[in-house]
Amino acid sequence: MASVAIKKAYADTSQGQVHYRYVHGPGTPVVFLHRAPASSVSFVNMMMLMAGERGLYAFDIPGFGMSFAPTGQPTAPDYGRWILEAIDHVGLGTFHMFLHHTGTHFGTEIAAAHPSRVKSLALNGIAYLTAEERAQHAAAVKEMPPPDAEGKYMASQFSRIAGLLPAFDPMLYHEEMIGSFLSTYARHKSFNAVWGQDYPAVLKRVTCPILATTAENEFWRFCFDRVFVDHPTAQRAVLGPAKFYTPELDAAATVAALRTFIDRVERT
Repeated sequence: MASVAIKKAYADTSQGQVHYRYVHGPGTPVVFLHRAPASSVSFVNMMMLMAGERGLYAFDIPGFGMSFAPTGQPTAPDYGRWILEAIDHVGLGTFHMFLHHTGTHFGTEIAAAHPSRVKSLALNGIAYLTAEERAQHAAAVKEMPPPDAEGKYMASQFSRIAGLLPAFDPMLYHEEMIGSFLSTYARHKSFNAVWGQDYPAVLKRVTCPILATTAENEFWRFCFDRVFVDHPTAQRAVLGPAKFYTPELDAAATVAALRTFIDRVERT
């Protein structure tokens, strides 16, 4: 993998600054939105593989990474609006989107509300759930344990991460721990927004082409086929066994699927 200079910057919004990573390039850019508790760092491998092909912009969702922490209890449309403000600050007019887990919920709000801006929507880790299933997950949302004198909160974070990764990966463990600590006081707000959103209804409002992807052992794999009942023309791709970590652990296959999809969209 060639060395690529991925730059970092901040975009101003009405509520605070949003941090992002970017690589300039020709043509219509791609906007990336990450899962919880990660940040834009989760897309570094994909950005390195795609550098030079088009502009690439990966944003830290508010409450994660180095972006501002929201106050109150924001909704999914609130997150979408703040991210679009950041996109506008950067100066992107139209763009493709690659959305992962938590990012699918907030990025799809943008695609639904601004159809002239979003040229295509690539989704990975799709919680395409019924109202009853969302209520079950909403009931389980808890604030993360705060720092304590014995450092027990650090051990609890490590144990949680260990149960999610498909295998031990030192750098990924490290990045996950950092993401967990940075989102300690805001992660539950994003979860409340996610489970308060009727995602299937929002996705039905999207008019641009859709690519739905999943890891073969993805947590949400059981509801993947539901997407195509409501969206029979959507493209699909089943990727490798990366569980929650497709952008990091299966970057090459993910980029290949994304390239093929975007090329098809831009040819039509």
